[in-house]
Amino acid sequence: MKNILLAVTLFLLPAMAGAQLPPKPNIDLGLKAGANFAQLRGDSWENGYKANFLAGMFTGIRFKKFGVQAEAFFSQTSYTTTGPDFYTTYPRVAFRQPVDSSRNGRFSVGYINIPLLLQFKVLPMLWVQAGPQYSGIVSVRDADELVQDAKALFTNNDFCGVVGLELKTPVKVVVGARYVFGLSSINNTSTSGAWQQNTIQLHAGFSFL
Repeated sequence: MKNILLAVTLFLLPAMAGAQLPPKPNIDLGLKAGANFAQLRGDSWENGYKANFLAGMFTGIRFKKFGVQAEAFFSQTSYTTTGPDFYTTYPRVAFRQPVDSSRNGRFSVGYINIPLLLQFKVLPMLWVQAGPQYSGIVSVRDADELVQDAKALFTNNDFCGVVGLELKTPVKVVVGARYVFGLSSINNTSTSGAWQQNTIQLHAGFSFL
């Protein structure tokens, strides 16, 4: 029996020596920053995209054609009401002064965003990315001091979908663009109606690994 095992081992040695091990995956760990262009779709909110910033970190693992990437980053967004329309649509919102109901209100909302993205290589350095994103509100600033409790207007949690492209260069620099679309409503008022954010993001970053 030992002789048979020895013969089989000697027979397989040349094949084993010539076989190639699968390539090691690429590991990413880095920082990113960029611009955040957001709008809030819903009754009595302005529809235009407003520019702000984002910054955070990313990590991931990539094989030859596919990979997974997770991120955690802070983003700032700005939403503006449409004056008296907002007061008429949401009469139970507590304004600081009754006369304020005729003014536009500007709110700056800070989020911690955690996307989990699948990525697929479509060109030598270009990857398509898609997946879900969780966003949690960490701050709300009422720039015009319009309402008594600005943070109470919005739910603390938001769930979105993400699609985008990212260029991963040989010098570890990454550049990307994404579209983020709301899957849940962040309307926390007693009046029904969906408030869903849409966001265009542009970013650049550097991977240390």
